Amino acid sequence: MTDFPTVPEEATFAEMGLLPEVARALEEMGFLAPMPVQRETFPRLMAGRDLLVQSRTGSGKTAAFAIPFTQGLVDPAHREVQALILCPTRELALQVANECGKIAQYRSLAVVPIYGGAPMGKQVEGLKAGAQIVAGTPGRVIDHLRRGTLRLDRLRILVLDEADEMLSMGFYEEISEILKNCPTDRQTLLFSATIPEEIERISRRYMREPEKIVLSAGSISAHEIQHAYYMVSGMGRTRDLVRVLDLEKPESAIIFCNTREEVGYVAEQLRKAGLDAEAISSDLGQRDRERVMGRMKAGNLHYLVATDIAARGIDITDLSHVFNYTFPESPAIYVHRTGRTGRAGKSGTAISLISPRELGNFYYLKLTYKIRPEERPLPMEQPSLTSPAAPITLAIELPAPLISDDEKLSELLRRLTTPAHGEVAEEWRALARRLIGRPDAEARIAQLLSEHFVAGSTRPNAITTASAEGNGHPRKRSRRRRDRPTQPGRKESPRISTAPIEPTDGREFWETWVDDRKPTTSEPNATRLFLSLGRRDGVTETDVEQLLARHGIVGQALELHTSHSYFAVAAEGVDPTIAALHGVEYAGRPLTCQKARR
Repeated sequence: MTDFPTVPEEATFAEMGLLPEVARALEEMGFLAPMPVQRETFPRLMAGRDLLVQSRTGSGKTAAFAIPFTQGLVDPAHREVQALILCPTRELALQVANECGKIAQYRSLAVVPIYGGAPMGKQVEGLKAGAQIVAGTPGRVIDHLRRGTLRLDRLRILVLDEADEMLSMGFYEEISEILKNCPTDRQTLLFSATIPEEIERISRRYMREPEKIVLSAGSISAHEIQHAYYMVSGMGRTRDLVRVLDLEKPESAIIFCNTREEVGYVAEQLRKAGLDAEAISSDLGQRDRERVMGRMKAGNLHYLVATDIAARGIDITDLSHVFNYTFPESPAIYVHRTGRTGRAGKSGTAISLISPRELGNFYYLKLTYKIRPEERPLPMEQPSLTSPAAPITLAIELPAPLISDDEKLSELLRRLTTPAHGEVAEEWRALARRLIGRPDAEARIAQLLSEHFVAGSTRPNAITTASAEGNGHPRKRSRRRRDRPTQPGRKESPRISTAPIEPTDGREFWETWVDDRKPTTSEPNATRLFLSLGRRDGVTETDVEQLLARHGIVGQALELHTSHSYFAVAAEGVDPTIAALHGVEYAGRPLTCQKARR
């Protein structure tokens, strides 16, 4: 039931009936033909319809609403705010304002961006001078509404750009407050790469019979984006990333991390490996951010390491690759990350590093979007990726026959993976998790394997092939046992025994010495601190310990709860610890760190 003319697929901008000023601006910008989202939305917007548009990042959404603005939805004769575009980040607000300004340059329309982190004075001056199109972030828009420097009583059209991103960042209340300040007879547009239930709810509540246009439901697996992944152990992930980059050789890439702490660490490690990398996160000042983005857009920066929040609004047309250093927590985030490549019809590649802990999110992505990423073998470590002064060596030196005999290696692995006493006690699992998260985990595990096989009955050179008289199993040798320290007050350093563990829960063994004498808050000068990071954030004790370590904090007696954690530090380290952690962004939200109340 269309009451407007459609735009043919082969139509050019010149054949759309655009005003000469609009057509001239588009031609100077290098736009020759409308993209699908522009063809589908243009006649409907000009007819005054409310639209809910699902279209992937980089598909031309900004021009899809900017062209109708300049074609007549915004009247140049009235010097008041007639169009408001809400964006999740200041970078996207600036980008949208810039593109709207270019398209409207011959129509005498004033476009003003308003966003946080910039002086209010210049923005107020722009609004008072008669801004007609405003692109802003929800928080700063509300600031201007409360100050009375922004009035929306003459608003004709409201756009929510990257609506799913704004909701994921917790802007629902701000969006609702802004909508309540808008005239009820306005035209409303929602543009989003994904349409979750929250978007549907907003459309039902605040839009008038919206028409839904779906352009990207299946395009996450479109041919112009190639999806691939490498299975990694989770230990030495940065080293694995360097090896993958050396193999893939991308022309330019964004490397996504889940936290800003990871961003800084990864960028530093890449630079140490001799790669041209810069980090961009909320820690970066505006001047440095503009410098980094300037390098990326100019094509003289190879790798940009970023969080999802920091990368929102980044518009780089010729990005060849996107890498997921850590896999995102939801399929929608994956959509936005991969949308940074393969833009404007160009090809692109999205590559993820997947550890066992991330398999659940990875399979959920495949089920949600029906994609089939290609698994690629992780390349072996090459000498060219290390310093000449630090050649690659094995963590332990095994006998040459063992290294060359795959059957013997398989037998060792079989022995390690065959359960001997049923379920392993949780204390041992907790110790294993803490060990895996350490930077030196590979060397420590190699040491344990060496002690287990060489000092015990299953020493490598005891592995034999089946004889004619045997039953096909390796010969058994006597097992040497070590006495473990059990007497109270014994001074020897704890050592892990190679003797078989009795089928108990292991609690006495653990409490005696496996815990490595972890300090408790009962020690003198120890102060207990509260941290707003818990299991519901998807973290483990190892994750919290790594967070502390990245900030140079020596934590004691860590306790992980559902919504928060407790840990202790020496009295003199309380203030520096709180200063280092309070306000730190983790998984898209700032943390709270303070003295514990109990």
